Amino acid sequence: METAPALRAVGQMRPGDHLFLGYDSDEERDTVLSAFLLDGLASGHRGFVLTPVEMPAGLALTFLEAHGCDIEDEIAAGRLVVDAHLATPEGLWDLDEVIRREARRAVGDGFLGLRVSMEILRVRAGGDLKSLHDSELLLDPVFASLPVLGICQYDRRVFDEGELAPLDGLHHGRVAADSVWQDELLSITRTFAPPGLALAGEVDDTNVTAMARALHEETARARARAADAARARLDLRELRFIDVGALRLLVFSALGLYASGGTLVLHGVAPYLQRLMRVAGWDRVPGLRMETAAGGA
Repeated sequence: METAPALRAVGQMRPGDHLFLGYDSDEERDTVLSAFLLDGLASGHRGFVLTPVEMPAGLALTFLEAHGCDIEDEIAAGRLVVDAHLATPEGLWDLDEVIRREARRAVGDGFLGLRVSMEILRVRAGGDLKSLHDSELLLDPVFASLPVLGICQYDRRVFDEGELAPLDGLHHGRVAADSVWQDELLSITRTFAPPGLALAGEVDDTNVTAMARALHEETARARARAADAARARLDLRELRFIDVGALRLLVFSALGLYASGGTLVLHGVAPYLQRLMRVAGWDRVPGLRMETAAGGA
């Protein structure tokens, strides 16, 4: 029986990791890479971004601006480097040598390591993907012998699953966005296809503030994503318990979204929660929609 590849959050990465990111949206890619590169800056690492096309360095790193990163300053100081080596198919031939050279250069410049982000366009990979496979295989000795952490990004919208499976297997595991919140009772993680939050465990008065903060940020994201009506989504399939105070918070948030034409979608609502919401009359709150795990209301 095949085992699923190990899944590691960005914040759990360590030197030697060569991880796979198969993403479904630009938001997912930018969320993971922002954490990866910003963690590197905080850890004394140089960020080395291999872009799939020729573009100005500042433009390639625009997604960091939302996190307060002064891109121009980081580039000028050599803490972030953008390289278009993968802009041509030939860039795959010596990718291992490029990363080996840059890792040694980073250490020589006084950095504690190198964080590599690399993405290959489907048109650069070739029809049979052989060059891409060979290139990925040659990277392992580099990661094993030098202080390098790397993420290889693959857009699931342009690579099919049959192509991605063998590429996935050439990595040490998969990388995922860090948890939004984690304690002994509750974990809140970000989802990207569809976008929203997934809650697992239990919500009570010890962590309802964390849920409130996460929900507030998610509704702001939903408004930013939507051209008109915002749609915030919570996946509750793994939620074992939620107290009345937290349910009131969901109702309050739904009303706030409704006031601006939006909706709060609760997906995978357990039968006992559906009954409680009906008894309280909260299933009829404007702006609140409940779905079963199968997707129906």
